[in-house]
Amino acid sequence: MFGQNALQNILKQNLVKILGIEKMPEEQKNTIVEKAIEIIQKKIASRVMEELKDEDKNEFIKISEGKNQMAIAIFLQKKIPNLNKIFMEEMTKIKQELI
Repeated sequence: MFGQNALQNILKQNLVKILGIEKMPEEQKNTIVEKAIEIIQKKIASRVMEELKDEDKNEFIKISEGKNQMAIAIFLQKKIPNLNKIFMEEMTKIKQELI
């Protein structure tokens, strides 16, 4: 439902640093990052749907089905001005849960 690749790229960029796991062995780091991404995607998708107006939800679903990552990112940035804040909040929560 959610633009998986776009969201994964955004999350991976800073997730290792935010989680403070830079010095962990690569295999362990990858396992934690993958679990974190899965959890964060679900939480962010839920929050995005809560934030969107009803008419925007339908448009978002249509855009997501097209799998155009750039269109999804532009739509979300336009409709949810606090999207970066949501990302950071969810990453902080996952840090507390995983570490």
